[in-house]
Formats: sequence, C-alpha cells, structure tokens
Amino acid sequence: MGKRVLYLLAIAGCGGVLFDFGGTIIAPAIPYFEALKLFTTDEISRLTAAVVLTAAVAGLFAGALAEKFGRKPTMLIAAALAAVACFPICLCGGNFWLFYSGRALQGFAAGILGVVVPMYLAEALPPSDRGKGAGVFQFMDTVGILFCSLVGLAIVRFIGAADSAAVGESAKETAWQVVFWASAVPAVLFFVGVLGLDESPVWLARRNNAVREAGEEPQVRAGDSLFQRKYIYPFVLAVVVLACNQGTGINSMQYYALKMFQDAGLSNAAANVGFTAFTATMLAMTAVACAFVDRKGRKFLLKLGTAGIIAAHLAAAGVFLAISHGVLAKGPLAGWLVVAAVLFYIASFSIGPGVVVWLALSELMPNRIRANGMAIAMFINMMVAYFIADRMLALVEKFGYAPVLIGFAASTVVYFVAAAFFMPETKGRTLEEIESFFSKKSAK
Repeated sequence: MGKRVLYLLAIAGCGGVLFDFGGTIIAPAIPYFEALKLFTTDEISRLTAAVVLTAAVAGLFAGALAEKFGRKPTMLIAAALAAVACFPICLCGGNFWLFYSGRALQGFAAGILGVVVPMYLAEALPPSDRGKGAGVFQFMDTVGILFCSLVGLAIVRFIGAADSAAVGESAKETAWQVVFWASAVPAVLFFVGVLGLDESPVWLARRNNAVREAGEEPQVRAGDSLFQRKYIYPFVLAVVVLACNQGTGINSMQYYALKMFQDAGLSNAAANVGFTAFTATMLAMTAVACAFVDRKGRKFLLKLGTAGIIAAHLAAAGVFLAISHGVLAKGPLAGWLVVAAVLFYIASFSIGPGVVVWLALSELMPNRIRANGMAIAMFINMMVAYFIADRMLALVEKFGYAPVLIGFAASTVVYFVAAAFFMPETKGRTLEEIESFFSKKSAK
C-alpha cells in the first residue's frame, strides 16, 4: 500500500471521527441539562435530533455540491461548518434556538461528510483497498464516539457528576460547555488534512475529459436519469439497506444509551462507565470488521451482524419487561444486564452493518448516478434516523423501552432478509463490474 493511499485513508479516518462526533457529543451533556433543568425532555429530544434532520437536508444537496465544486472543496466546507458550530452552542446562555442553530450546523457538516467522504473513497481508491477505506471511515467514526464517552468520563472525574449534590450549578454549566468545545478539535484536524488531498480522479475526468492514473477509469456521461430501469434496482437496494441500518436503532443507542443505563438503575458515574464500554466495544469490533471485510465479504458480515442485533435487542427488551412486571428490581443488577445486552448489540452492529453500510452506499450506486443517488439515499437514511431520534424519548415515556427495542429487532429482520437474498457480493469487484451485474439483472 503506497504512501498516497495511506494518507488518503488517514484523512478519511479524520472525516469518520467528525461524521458522528457532532451528533454523539450531546450524550454526556444530557444528564447536566436534566440536572440544571436547562431544557425540557421534548427540547432535549429536538436538540438531539436536530443534527440528524439537518444532516438529511445537507445530504440531499451534498452530491450537487460535490459535482459542482469538487469533492475536496466540499469536504473543506463541511469541516469549517463543524468547527464554527461549537460557538452558538457554548455561548447560547440557555437559549434554545441559539443552541439549536449550532446543532443544525453540526448536522449540515455530518450530512455532507456522510455522502462525500465515501464517494471520494470509492472513486480514489483501487478496488483492493475500497473495503479498507470504508472500514477506516467507520473505525475512526467509532474513535470519535469513544472520544465523546471519554470526555464524559473526564468531566465526571474532574468537574463532577450531574447527579451529585456536591457539584454546584456553575460547575455543571461549565461541564456541558466543555463537552461541546471539544467538538472543534476533529473539525480543525480534518480541515488541515483535506488540504493535502488530490481531487477525485472521477470528478477530474468529468471536468477535464482525462482520467488520472490513480483512479479507476469509468466512462462518465453526465445527465443520466436516476430512474432508468437499470439504475432502479441498485438505488432501491441501497435505500433499503440504509433505512434498515437506521432501523437497528444505532443513532438512538449512541445518543441515549447512557440515559438507558441510568433508567435501568445505574448511577450517573456507573452509566458513564457503561457508555465508555459501549464505545470501546464499538471501536474494537470495527477493527475486527476492517480486517475481515475484504476477506469474508460484505454479505457474510451483514448476515452475522444483523442476526446478533436481533438477539441483543430482544435480550435488552426482556430485562425492561422484567423490571416493568416486578420480576426484576430497578438497580445495579438490572442496569448491568442492560449494559451487557447493549454491548452485544454494538458488537454485532460494528462487525457488520457499521462498516458494510458505507460500502453499500458507494459501491451499489453506478458511476453515472453516484452523486445524486447517494445524496437521495442519504436523505432518506437520515430522515429515518431523525424520526427515530426525535420520537425515541417520547415513545419510551409512553410505552417503555421494551416495545421500542422489539421494534428495532423487527426492522433488523428486514435488514437480514435484504442482505441474505437481494444484495450481491461486491468484494474484489471494480465499480464497473458491479454496475454490469445490475445492468444484467435489470435486463432480465
């Protein structure tokens, strides 16, 4: 693997850190919001989901931005938005809409990154390294999420726990602000790193009628309709995979796992330990997935991961059902049982859907519709994520955790079926070979 590929993977990794960092960083801050009564439960849900909603909108236009200005400038725009976002959040003084505007900027950055970074990797990496590219993106995404949990642990250790009466309101105010100031770090690193990247060879081919030696050599023709018969199958498949990926509850688990642990009976400090274990498990299993995605293939990992997710959700739902029926008391035992189930969930997600979904998004889309197709697919994906994140706390308050978790399990059953029976294996194939497969499929 050459130095150029290594550098590209490293910077893509920084993009991965930044992609989910803005959304997840709110998790360790939520207990402080509740302790200070800074926002209502409904407002916290809206602030949490704001990133997902604006990411959906940004994702819809990200492909057009990347087509007009290039992949590299578009990634720079995303990094700048993410860096600026921490200012209205941390300086909001408790003003909901000012805080919301900062979360919206974080969402715009995430929506652009979610489309453009996988697109850039698919176009700039050789087929033998595309799996590594998606793996690195997701692996570093989990590094960012782990960093969020470590920030939460550090805040509890050096400033104080949100549920501690010994910690004053001023200290708790400082605690959640420090959490969000930390979000500027990965944004600045990614911005500086992107400056050293070359533009996508596919984009250059489209603009300059020349293909650089570093990339694959698609014969690109602008203006192809997304709704041509030969494109419908891969587009619909990519949308289903992405929607089901959110249907596993991944975003809500990242945002609300810490709260879930507390609601099952753990203290704020213990819940932070559980959340750190959650992110560390995500990181470790993503590393395993990176090692196997180009050896075992996409389908195998997806089937393995989705089967585990179904079992994990049902196990966690069982614990909450036991609590609600008085079979198990709310407390440390119940809390750690929920932690164990959630750790199995995130291990299963990370070994399969966590890595493979980015390959599905970039590999399944034919060259001629990749920019627009990925943008629309990402929009649908993020709207599903927004609905789940926005309604999660309200549904839990009304029905409890068990029905919500069972719903996630049911969605994952659909995911398993799509992966097992409809998704082709793309391991080791060029983008042109994958497109040819779908063209033949549509012609039948």
